[in-house]
Amino acid sequence: MKNREDISILFVDDESDILQSLQRFLRRERYQKHFMESPHEALDLLGRTPVDVVVSDLRMPGMNGLELIKEVKRLYPDTVRMIVSGSQDIEQIIESINKGEVFRFIPKPVDPEAFKGILNDAIDYYCMKIERQELFEELSLKNRQLTDANLSLEKLTTDLKRSEEQFRSMNDAAQDAVFMLDGKGVIRYRNSAAETIFGFERKNCPEQHISEIFPMPQGGIVLESLTAHAADGKEDDCGSFVGQLEGVRTDGSRLPLEVSKGCVHLESGPHSVLIARDITTRIEEAKSRLHYENMQKEFESQIEKKLLQSQPPGTLCNLEISQLMLSSGHLDGDFTELIEYTPWQADMLVGDVMGHGIQSALVGAGMKSLFLKAVAEQRSNADTLPPLEGIVELMRQRCIHELIELNLFATMLFLRIDLRQRRCRFVDCGHTPIIHLPASSGRCLQLKGKNLPMGMSEKDEYHESEFTLDAGDLLVLYSDGIVETRSPDGELFGAERFMALLEAHASLPTEQIIETIRQTLWEFCRCDNFDDDVTCIVIRFLGKSTGDGAGC
Repeated sequence: MKNREDISILFVDDESDILQSLQRFLRRERYQKHFMESPHEALDLLGRTPVDVVVSDLRMPGMNGLELIKEVKRLYPDTVRMIVSGSQDIEQIIESINKGEVFRFIPKPVDPEAFKGILNDAIDYYCMKIERQELFEELSLKNRQLTDANLSLEKLTTDLKRSEEQFRSMNDAAQDAVFMLDGKGVIRYRNSAAETIFGFERKNCPEQHISEIFPMPQGGIVLESLTAHAADGKEDDCGSFVGQLEGVRTDGSRLPLEVSKGCVHLESGPHSVLIARDITTRIEEAKSRLHYENMQKEFESQIEKKLLQSQPPGTLCNLEISQLMLSSGHLDGDFTELIEYTPWQADMLVGDVMGHGIQSALVGAGMKSLFLKAVAEQRSNADTLPPLEGIVELMRQRCIHELIELNLFATMLFLRIDLRQRRCRFVDCGHTPIIHLPASSGRCLQLKGKNLPMGMSEKDEYHESEFTLDAGDLLVLYSDGIVETRSPDGELFGAERFMALLEAHASLPTEQIIETIRQTLWEFCRCDNFDDDVTCIVIRFLGKSTGDGAGC
């Protein structure tokens, strides 16, 4: 394992002032440091000198930081890679993190002490990875030695010849039923376990045929399969097999069994040997396990429906809203929340917490709760709605440190609809774009903000974007589970295919559009469960007059 003094870190930035600043405040760190002003110089150094960690600026002339990182991953996959950039490059950075090209994103401006901490984290991660590789190599060697030992043991076992007396003595002590058959299928020997399990005693059934215990045929197995034995001592001719059969007791009841068939050569000649194991308990355990798994899936489904997903309001004026939620079969972090202030004003939140499992689900439920609390605290009176920017900022203040500590982030989309003004405002925190399909053009528009997912940066400023609605316009809010659905051959469903589907069926009622999306995804995936939860909300603005009263 490497010592800290042996670790080598390469810093790449086209601004010499920044490199000089790095040299100054890292001068007392024990690891080796290299500083290069261009990606090409960096690649040249990597070809000559082993480097464990690469830290690159994103925006550089010629070859940018992400191109350099991709080349480093291709040539030196064990090197830990980090990128330094501002928030305007978030889409590229998130894609690189998801593809495993970047270990850590460092936002500008860089805090010196925090930067040192991140470098130390990268060194610890690299050392841990190297140690794991060394342990894996050692384990592989031990496994090879064990395999060689097993092969030697198998050869020794094959060479052993057991006498008929030893065979009977061993099997009389076995808990599984053991039968020895002659070539006609007559039972010439059965152990004590066989008498106990089936109720037929040796002294009362000296010439019993095996078909009385194992009625044939069963599951494609015929009587000849049980009675065939090796000819002339050739074990390859034995017809050995392992299968599941039903046995019959003296009282006529049936018993599920796993039967193994082999051959043995005794002084009296070759015989077939059947070993029958009662698998009643195994079958009951499998049923119980399946029942438990179904209960767990149902429990997780109820958690998603009751804690993470909210039903769209049915009393908003001049809106037709339908919602789709398809579970991946395990808990994920997709969540939605909808608040109806008046019949013509509402806020909608669609989010997705990174990862799977109970932690992501609990964080998603917590983000919903924070959203509702932030709205309540920001709303000073019933006639004025709190600004979206203020709601998002208050949520950030309440959860950012916990998200960073948990190493989680959440993409979220906050949408406010004002039907009287025919206007929508939204704040996008790294979520999938809003799809706006104007009735006038029939072509999809993707509306995207520039904010980072919440939890990726301790400091962020949130900005609202705005667009207008006309009669017949369609809005679609969705999670990445739709566009990242894969076909059996690995092809992504993709945003282009999704928008083409919406354009082709835009004239349908929203409920039918949702059903079309559902059917198309299942036909494309041809799978039992999706890899990620699928969330989709389809909204159509009907465009009728809202009036001036409280109602529609």
